[in-house]
Amino acid sequence: MNLILGASGRLGRALSSQYDAQGVIAPPRTVYQEWWRPDSLPAITRYLALQVRRVDVIFVAAGIIDPAASAAEHERVNTQLPQQVIRAAIPLGIRVVTFGTVMETVMRSIPSAGYVASKAALSAFVERQAQAGARALHLRIHTLYGGGQPAPFMFAGQMLTALQTRTPFRMSPGTQLREYHHIDDERPAIATLVGDHTAGIVELNHGDAVPLAEIARSTFARFGATDLLRIGALPLPANETPGVRFARSTSLANHAFRDVRVAMAEDLAAYLSGPKAVA
Repeated sequence: MNLILGASGRLGRALSSQYDAQGVIAPPRTVYQEWWRPDSLPAITRYLALQVRRVDVIFVAAGIIDPAASAAEHERVNTQLPQQVIRAAIPLGIRVVTFGTVMETVMRSIPSAGYVASKAALSAFVERQAQAGARALHLRIHTLYGGGQPAPFMFAGQMLTALQTRTPFRMSPGTQLREYHHIDDERPAIATLVGDHTAGIVELNHGDAVPLAEIARSTFARFGATDLLRIGALPLPANETPGVRFARSTSLANHAFRDVRVAMAEDLAAYLSGPKAVA
């Protein structure tokens, strides 16, 4: 049985689908939304103690990725909440799986606050706990797409807005390399890594990074809208190391991953033709 915190989000829904046959407990947000607090450990322990005989793994899929969210929100949800869950799970012998970002290794320096900072802090915590013998696994993942409407602040969401409104899409030169992972490819890959690794820090890479400009060109071409592209209208991000590629995770040698240059455009087309896009 698997306990999934954040089961209503894109990643949480995918995990629920992946582990449905094994059994899933998906508590509502009201159950765990205060677990970030320093005094929450007794409440978390009481809750988990009731589940200990049937729960094998806790997946902490709850998280904030919106750059507009405050630094305090990122810290509470992305760092402090999973830390408290791990602290409560250790004496009960329950495995915990958390999620981070490969951007921790791409940036020249980690910001002092915000999304990447909160995930880097969680990564460091899990590494310390794992070294001390805790059954805590932290998966560093890449940007996900698919499974519905992309967030408006993400690259895919910004392209979607430009396509819907027929407005120019201004972007950097797009030389930054990115691994985009379709959510339906990610969930079996997560299951494989969780099965192969008990604890520590593990990267989930397919190894086929693509320049952002190529993704933009293929997407806008799919809609006959290349005239909207303004590649190079914005500068490159200052705090990013260009040209970073990741080697495919050994455990995922036989996993199939979609080509984002084709799949993202098709995914956006499916969304635009669906009932939610019309409503």
